[in-house]
Amino acid sequence: MKAFKYFLAALFIFTTNIFSQYFWTEQVTGVTANLTSVSNIDGTHAWACGYSGTVIKTSNAGYNWANLSGGGLPANISLINIFGISQTTALTAGFINTTTYVYRTSNSGANWQLVFTEPNGFINGIWMQFAVNGFMQGDPVGGRWSLWRTTNGGVNWDSTGQYLAQLNGELGWNNSVWSVSNNIWFGTDKSRIYYSSTGSPPWMQQSTAPNTNIYTVWMNTMNIQQGYSAGDSLSRTTNNGTNWIVNPSIGTGAITAFTAIPGLSNYWYTRSNTNIYFSNVGGPFTIQYTAPAGNFNHLSSARSGFIGGPGAIYGVRNNGGISRLNFIIEGVTIISNEIPAVYKLHQNYPNPFNAATVFKFEAPRLSSSVGGEVRGGYVRIITYNALGQETGSLVNEVLQPGIYKVEWSGNDLASGIFFYRLLVTDPNSGSLVYSESKKMVMIK
Repeated sequence: MKAFKYFLAALFIFTTNIFSQYFWTEQVTGVTANLTSVSNIDGTHAWACGYSGTVIKTSNAGYNWANLSGGGLPANISLINIFGISQTTALTAGFINTTTYVYRTSNSGANWQLVFTEPNGFINGIWMQFAVNGFMQGDPVGGRWSLWRTTNGGVNWDSTGQYLAQLNGELGWNNSVWSVSNNIWFGTDKSRIYYSSTGSPPWMQQSTAPNTNIYTVWMNTMNIQQGYSAGDSLSRTTNNGTNWIVNPSIGTGAITAFTAIPGLSNYWYTRSNTNIYFSNVGGPFTIQYTAPAGNFNHLSSARSGFIGGPGAIYGVRNNGGISRLNFIIEGVTIISNEIPAVYKLHQNYPNPFNAATVFKFEAPRLSSSVGGEVRGGYVRIITYNALGQETGSLVNEVLQPGIYKVEWSGNDLASGIFFYRLLVTDPNSGSLVYSESKKMVMIK
């Protein structure tokens, strides 16, 4: 996780054209249940849950979703939150009538074991801070908040030393739990957020008035002084929640989820509608994407290891739909969103050139796209010298259909003949889709 933070910090400083190149695409999930929660591990691996005992998982950045329902999960349980620890291990919580249940899998969802139950309870969120240490928060039962810790990966849960009294009949909200290391926040319906720097008492009460319902909390993993909370409106803090001030937002209805990618100063939220709202580097929010159907319930950005491409964020909706965000982290710039008919690599320009030149290429819809999803191939552009030795890798990621350009500099190379190659593979199967090479001349 620490290395990921350093990578993003460097990316923020040295990459100049990352922020405008985002693509939302619809995923083929194979389910129609109300999806209530998604846990995005690293972009490639993510888990989602919903009503009717529904759990689905992707292991290839959303191109396919495996239905992991059953295997011990009751068909009549309404699952309301999920936390993916790894690609094989996850925890999910839900309710049947007035009893809450938590299930765990350690074999990729083939089997689920009941690890917790509480009559008259309602587990709002689970967060594994480390592989074995985690926290679970639920609505008050018997006048005290339902707060639990695990030290063995969620197999057992203990509330010893976790007493926090319920005030004025307050309740929590599912998916409102957030954690950074040992720091934990969770929202309530009484204009306050509870915060602990250790995940145990004492708990501080942070006022979010005039915001009454806190459906979601997001704190910057690189700097916990900065964060956002949302519900009836959007609020932000610059001092770890000591003070929350209203942040301008657009749209109507409850804000159901908020997320960001640390280090990039880009923010997203959803309301109980089909829109995803976006702000670039603290600017005003605009509608970035509108789903074809279904209202958004939750968003989740990759927690670690993400280096660009598909799966930066997943958003789940109440009709079984999932939207996926891709973004480009290299120096490739989209020229047009027009979908070309075929792959094409253009001759570089200028040519001959003195140190710097530009490559233009066209990327069509991947032929193996299914279910109406528009998606592109895994694109690489590689440069070689006259001896066939690689001198640069300019693009190395999945690109959505469009027309692109990328600049190459040979400042550190001697004059001579060079070649550049466009190589495209299917990101799902790994099979070669397209390959083309061209010649260029550098004269200094």
